[in-house]
Amino acid sequence: MHRTAAPGELTATRARPCGADGVVFSIATAADDAVLRRLARENPMRGQISLSLEREPSYFAAAEIEGPQHQTIVATQRGRVICAGSVSSRLRFINGQPMRVGYLGGLRLAASARNRACIIRRGYELFHSLHDEQGGPPLYLTSIVADNLPARRLLERGLPGMPTYHYLGELITLVIRCRRRPFSSVPEGPLTSSDSLPGVLDLLNRQQPQYQFAPAWSIEDLHATGLRTEDFHIVQTSDGAPAACAAIWDQRSVKQTVVRGYPPPLRALRPLINAAALLLARPRLPAIGQAISHAYVSHLATDPNRPHDAQRLIQLHQRPARGRGIDYLTLGFDARDPRLANLRRAFRPREYRSRLYAVHWADGAELARNLDDRLLAPEVALL
Repeated sequence: MHRTAAPGELTATRARPCGADGVVFSIATAADDAVLRRLARENPMRGQISLSLEREPSYFAAAEIEGPQHQTIVATQRGRVICAGSVSSRLRFINGQPMRVGYLGGLRLAASARNRACIIRRGYELFHSLHDEQGGPPLYLTSIVADNLPARRLLERGLPGMPTYHYLGELITLVIRCRRRPFSSVPEGPLTSSDSLPGVLDLLNRQQPQYQFAPAWSIEDLHATGLRTEDFHIVQTSDGAPAACAAIWDQRSVKQTVVRGYPPPLRALRPLINAAALLLARPRLPAIGQAISHAYVSHLATDPNRPHDAQRLIQLHQRPARGRGIDYLTLGFDARDPRLANLRRAFRPREYRSRLYAVHWADGAELARNLDDRLLAPEVALL
């Protein structure tokens, strides 16, 4: 999309009643901020631990992270928002070249809209219209949790009126506990705090073209993240040349992962688990309604054949993370990435699997067919 709708503004395709059930689809504005935040809060992801992905205090402030161009499609029935999904775009590397790529995310369904696939399909009709009217990018990226079989069955079936979901591969998200005690050993090699965002940018844009769907950053993009030079660290070669970099990106002020439920046994044992965690200097299980204290290891630019560079950067970021009250660091890798084996041995992280797709309408079919097999690196902090 060319731009985000200004507060109070709707695009030319602004409201469409669909079907006999009175569901109306429109483009969200600032007036919808509170209801969108409520939709996220009241509809957590189900699992062993129920989690809601929230955007407090402003839905649209959080949405800016996904991309500089952003729109959210909402479905309303009898004055209540029952479904929402976002479309954004930013520059990413595709086959080694920077180009505008979309991202489909934030799909949320109210309980009353579950098992109503027709609402999803009709929302995609509006998305298709926006794509054609506004000159959307040929490819959109999206991710689906690997064990979310209902979503996979719906989106992979190629139903009439739906875009094509071209499977790319699995993304492994690592959740690494910040240790309260220092590591007994850290891989050798010079490390320095960055004193220059242009220096970081040069390193990023030298490393990232080797990956598929990696962000193509500009200096304006780096400033827009709110990251400071002291949030970055750079690993140097023995002769002092920059070899790798990463940052801590703490998004808790606008995006939160909140615990909404534990299974009964875990809920009963939580006080004992937390008492043991205090003695062992480990993170405690948050109370229901409390956010998990985590941040992202972002802007990771390393050679996949130098796995200890990634390990060293994560280890050296743990102390400043702990100083900010961060319990966990999160980052993601292509399941084929050779750095994964080393990081699993070093950190024994929790892992979450999702499936990445290139989504396209007819005008993106050829590009999707011609994607090469570079490792996927979409930047979990942007998803």
